[in-house]
Amino acid sequence: MTDFWNGIPDITARLDAVRARMKSVVGSDRFPLAEAVERLIDANGKMLRPAFLIMAGRFGRRPKDLTDLAASIELLHIATLIHDDVIDEADTRRGIPTIHSLYSPKEAVLAGDWLFSRCFRLASDSSSPGNARLLAALIGALCSEEIHQDLDRFRWPRSARNYLRKIAGKTAALFSLALRAGAVETKASSANIAALTRAGYAAGMAFQIMDDVLDYESSSGDMRKPVAKDVREGLCTLPLILAIRADPERILPRLGPGKPDERAVASIVDAVRESGAMESAKAVASAYTARAMRELSRLPKGSASDDLRATVERLLSRTY
Repeated sequence: MTDFWNGIPDITARLDAVRARMKSVVGSDRFPLAEAVERLIDANGKMLRPAFLIMAGRFGRRPKDLTDLAASIELLHIATLIHDDVIDEADTRRGIPTIHSLYSPKEAVLAGDWLFSRCFRLASDSSSPGNARLLAALIGALCSEEIHQDLDRFRWPRSARNYLRKIAGKTAALFSLALRAGAVETKASSANIAALTRAGYAAGMAFQIMDDVLDYESSSGDMRKPVAKDVREGLCTLPLILAIRADPERILPRLGPGKPDERAVASIVDAVRESGAMESAKAVASAYTARAMRELSRLPKGSASDDLRATVERLLSRTY
């Protein structure tokens, strides 16, 4: 388990149970790629989405075992990662070889599809019809945003508004659903459900912006993937968008219609780091974090809200 959850031992134990449930699902029905998917499950992901779902459940009036629904949410996330790696032609994920690099893109896509089916089965068996419908709707939205993103690859520059709309439909939507689902399943008050739903959206926006900042700022060892992965794949994230605004003459000539070579990538990374765009992007993430904190301040005082606030703050200051 990653050390991200140090200080909240209850969550660590609950996430261990979620991970075990995920592996039991993956190991069922003679799934031929079970071993490879189990390695990805064990590869020290932060498991933020199931953790948020479980933490939101602490605000309910009727305690409920959320392990299966939390496993469903994380299986959905794992499925999207496998599909993303195929689209991006990535060699590693969480420091280990990607599914498609071990087998083939066709088998990886089918593995992701199989995980989607198990996600729906778990959700339908362990949640209210409303939450199951929201999860199904989210799958469609994620696929739609992924198509938009792929069609926009190597189109420079993109607007900040389009970038924010994209991450709202992917990362922020799943964070928001996780917090909402945990609260709904445990019969939290309507006011608490609304605050948690809005907090999840804002926290998801901040998380993804910081993830895109770290793609330029962190090291390959910290991130467990190559630095500047996004620009290599033709993705114009917020740091690059803001850097182009700040210094278009330096950056635009290095951005061609196709995949940049390593020399161009290194030059783009230097330009982004020196443009002030990193600080500007962090300020946007900080503003979303502040929005999340305002929503969390509406929740009842106590360890449940304290743990959520500490987690959201940690998302802004992390280095991986």
